[in-house]
Formats: sequence, C-alpha cells, structure tokens
Amino acid sequence: MGFIDDIGKRISRGTKVLGQKSGEFIEVTRIKLDIASEKDKLEKLYEEIGKIAYQFYKDGSGDMPQISDQCRLIDEIQQKIKILNKKIVQVKGGSLCKECGEVVSTTQRYCHHCGRELERTNAVVENEKEYRVEVSNGVVCKECGALNEEDAEYCASCGNKQ
Repeated sequence: MGFIDDIGKRISRGTKVLGQKSGEFIEVTRIKLDIASEKDKLEKLYEEIGKIAYQFYKDGSGDMPQISDQCRLIDEIQQKIKILNKKIVQVKGGSLCKECGEVVSTTQRYCHHCGRELERTNAVVENEKEYRVEVSNGVVCKECGALNEEDAEYCASCGNKQ
C-alpha cells in the first residue's frame, strides 16, 4: 500500500502544481491582452499625431497644441504598459529588460527582444552541450542551442540575432 499511497501523493502534488501554472498562464495572458490593447491605442495616437502635424505643416501653422495633448496621452499609456509589464513579472517571477522594458525570465542572459545583456547574480550552467532537449514549440539558437520563444528576435542565452 505504501507504493500506491506514494503515487497518489505525487499525483496530488502534480495536480496542484499544474493548477498553479494554469492560473499563472491565464493571468499572464490577460495582462498581455491588456498590454496589446494599450499598444493599439498608442498606434492610433501616433497616427493621429501624424495627421495633425501634417495638416499644421500644410496650413503653415507654427503652434501645435493638439499634438501636446496627444503626446501626454502617449506618456500615460506608456506608463500603464510599464505597470502591466511589472504585473507579469510578479506573476511569472522574472524581471524587466532595462533597455526595452520587455519581460525576461530569470534564466535568460540576454533580452530576447533587443539583445541587451542582462545583469544576473545567479550562476549559469556553463556546459550547455551536455543537455539534449526535444523541441515541440519554439526556436533553437543555431549558435548555442538554447530554446527561445518563436517570436524572439535575439537568443535569450547568447544574444545572437535569430
């Protein structure tokens, strides 16, 4: 009976961890949708500013008070995006790239978005060639063999452009 009890406990722990990870995934997805919505607002504001600036240029006007209002809105939305990114960090337990503000995991040595080397205090496994991982989703870096997100522009491990 000890063997069956042990299996039962392991299944119970596994189910609990899976539940926690599912909740984390749902929360991060919700926050990312909020960020995408804010970025859409930014794009619309940029377009609006461009139209206003062009019209002022075309009319020969010098003062552009409407652009100042739009720029203030852009600043507010960018601040909101930073706050949302920090929420993702709290949920996932990572950090933010100081260069571009992208959320990065604690295992990354380079930002997958801008390629900046990240400041890390943790030890990193130096001999990555001893490990073999079968990849079902993501992209493997041709330089170092690290697994990266499919949309990563730079390798999170070595910083090379993908």
